[in-house]
Amino acid sequence: MRALTVPPHAALLALAASLLAHAVLLGGERVRNDATRPARAVSLALLAPPVVPVALPEPAAPALPRPSARSSRPSDTPPPPAVTPDTQLLRLAGPAAWRFRLRQGGQDGEAVLDWQPQPDGRYSLRLTRRVGERALPALESLGRTGGGGLAPERFALQRDGQDRQAVNFDTEERRVSFSASPAQLDMPEGAQDRLSWWLQLAALVQASTPQSAAPGGRWRVWVAGLRGELREWTFEAVDAEPDDAGTLHLRRQPLGPHDPGIELWLDPARGYWPVRLRQGDPETRGYEIVLVAVNS
Repeated sequence: MRALTVPPHAALLALAASLLAHAVLLGGERVRNDATRPARAVSLALLAPPVVPVALPEPAAPALPRPSARSSRPSDTPPPPAVTPDTQLLRLAGPAAWRFRLRQGGQDGEAVLDWQPQPDGRYSLRLTRRVGERALPALESLGRTGGGGLAPERFALQRDGQDRQAVNFDTEERRVSFSASPAQLDMPEGAQDRLSWWLQLAALVQASTPQSAAPGGRWRVWVAGLRGELREWTFEAVDAEPDDAGTLHLRRQPLGPHDPGIELWLDPARGYWPVRLRQGDPETRGYEIVLVAVNS
């Protein structure tokens, strides 16, 4: 019998078909094996969307500042109270020489209040007085100005251009010392000397509400004297008199049975600066000054 001869291309086709059949069988077995295996746990990382800068419109009103990391105040805590006349910034007039008519001890004279605030925040305030040809002791206050008004550092009573008595205000240690006394006293906030209180009181009144200027309105200021005393002075607005000429008339509440008393008249048109001041009886041991002119 003669052997069957298979063409070469037919043999190749048969080999390919055989390989394909084996592949199908193996693939099916792999699918069956994968289906029977337990599922593996998968962890997914969620990525934040990219940040794209966007131009925002200006807010209609200023936003409240966020509390800092050091602040322990809860976000729902109410805001601090509104600024009151006792805490708002005090305004002081520019440099000027205020000339007064003086009546002291039953004699006429003149007085000059020289106010010199400096650009660096320092100030000098000096009151000179003269009766006839006789110069009376001068008063000088030196210190700094700020949001709270005047902060005196040294007050002196001067004779012949020399300091004879002095009061020193140590703003760092918060102490007041005196050349005429060994006393060293704690310095209250806003303490003044026997000259700077004029301007400080004017600034306090200026910073007050208009209702405060009605009769009964009061202002307080601590004042240090030359002999080692430091007391709180309370001034009260009193009813206007015919000769007040539109000024605010203030009177200090008595400090004791022998207090000579202090009255002053503040002019609203001049920033409530004193245009008249009386201490005690000008016909005896007291004095009175009345504004004549202002040289600025």
